[in-house]
Amino acid sequence: MTRKKETDYEIDEGSIFAAIGRKDADELVARSELLDDVGNLIEKSGLTQHEVAKKLGVKQSKVSMLVNGHLSEFSTDTLLHYLAILGCKVEIRVRKPRRQNIFSDRGCIAVY
Repeated sequence: MTRKKETDYEIDEGSIFAAIGRKDADELVARSELLDDVGNLIEKSGLTQHEVAKKLGVKQSKVSMLVNGHLSEFSTDTLLHYLAILGCKVEIRVRKPRRQNIFSDRGCIAVY
């Protein structure tokens, strides 16, 4: 007779970064969404990684990291730059706090 092993886990519909207690969770989520956008654009372009690398001004290995989701290799600034090179219109919008005490609530970073 075999016993079923119970698995200890939780289902969380929020951010994995928040779930593991990262204080910069919203920033990591935004950067991962930008990376996903860049990777998808590259894959849909029909170009080889070598061709994309020439257009981005990087080595083919960097394009491979983009396509394979190596988040730690790319800053937000770099990903925004790549999106612009790939033909995207990148807009950044800042909403100022309504309260006098600007440090009363933490803002958020999001990609739409």
